[in-house]
Amino acid sequence: MEKFLDLKSIKELSKNNLISVVFPIYNASVYIDESIESILNQSYSNFELILINDGSTDNSLEKCEKFGKADNRIKIINNSHQGLTKSLNDGIKISSGKYIARQDADDISNLERFKFQVDWFTKSENRVLCGTNGNVITSSGKITQNKAIEFYHNKIVKKLIYSNCFMHTSVMFLKSAAKKFNYYNQNLTYAQDYDLWWKLSTLGEVGNIPEKLVTVRRMVGSITLKKANDQTNDFINSSIEYYKKRYKIEQLLDQNSKELENINNHKKILQFFYSDSLDEKITFKNLTVKQKLLTFLYIKLYLRKISKYLG
Repeated sequence: MEKFLDLKSIKELSKNNLISVVFPIYNASVYIDESIESILNQSYSNFELILINDGSTDNSLEKCEKFGKADNRIKIINNSHQGLTKSLNDGIKISSGKYIARQDADDISNLERFKFQVDWFTKSENRVLCGTNGNVITSSGKITQNKAIEFYHNKIVKKLIYSNCFMHTSVMFLKSAAKKFNYYNQNLTYAQDYDLWWKLSTLGEVGNIPEKLVTVRRMVGSITLKKANDQTNDFINSSIEYYKKRYKIEQLLDQNSKELENINNHKKILQFFYSDSLDEKITFKNLTVKQKLLTFLYIKLYLRKISKYLG
């Protein structure tokens, strides 16, 4: 990690760099106090915190209102239940910041997180998306590592073809860049984060700070665990769009074209590697000979499969 900035440097850094923190909430009362406090206590204080209550049936809204009365940087949106994608875009649409930062209501940010992310952006005008490394707490309380993460642009844009390289709760992105895509894709119920990341990577530099600046909880009732099939299908469908963009396949005029074959191979290979998260299982024997050979270009997904098998 770069050396800590002193107070004078932080104030200079924050002058024209307002952050809007988009913080969706749905029945998060158990962890929300600690999560909000990790934002309010950031060493970098030039931010607004936008709390979007997505129709919670617990006392999450009451807790938000209590925080709102105590800190004028907080804005509250109270919606009926609409889902994550709509909540995120609702928050962004009322935001005033140059940068959009994300946090989920059961996660925690290191108190230096914003300072180092804004500092990362100021190193180059071409930078559009910055995530960080982090710890993952499982439902059993075990602390694990995020094995999918990559840190530098060149590696990230290659790996995004088959994997999400960012922890959603850790990201900060340039609002003006995301606006070109109307922010998060509201046609996606899941994988809306991955979809925006690859799109932003086509506009400028993306990266992850190697230091662990967030702590993520993976609870039994989380979307990641409950809706794995739908989430994985949305991810694969978005990955196909990135594949077409990256390899300049704008439209498929010939149903027998090599480009269409390549896309179908990519889809089937992803279904094979992510079959543990899909209702419809694709095994190695379901692949064609060519697809079996192509799987060795996805070597890191083999490592994922082995890791899942070993538990």
